[in-house]
Amino acid sequence: MTTTTMKITTRNRDRLAAIASSELNGASLDSALEMLLFEHESFAALARLSPEQLAEMRAEAETLAETDVEVRG
Repeated sequence: MTTTTMKITTRNRDRLAAIASSELNGASLDSALEMLLFEHESFAALARLSPEQLAEMRAEAETLAETDVEVRG
């Protein structure tokens, strides 16, 4: 994997490091950034869903949650 250098403020570097340390079990800054980008992209994708698509996704999630409870039973 290739890497690059980017200029960010010390404040943002420290904020990212705090997230990596406290919320991501000491992950590297690169891993923390990757996770934050994934979350951002996921929320953006959800925002693009139509109400019908969102309802279908929620129904499927409920079905899967119920299945998980039954298996653990």
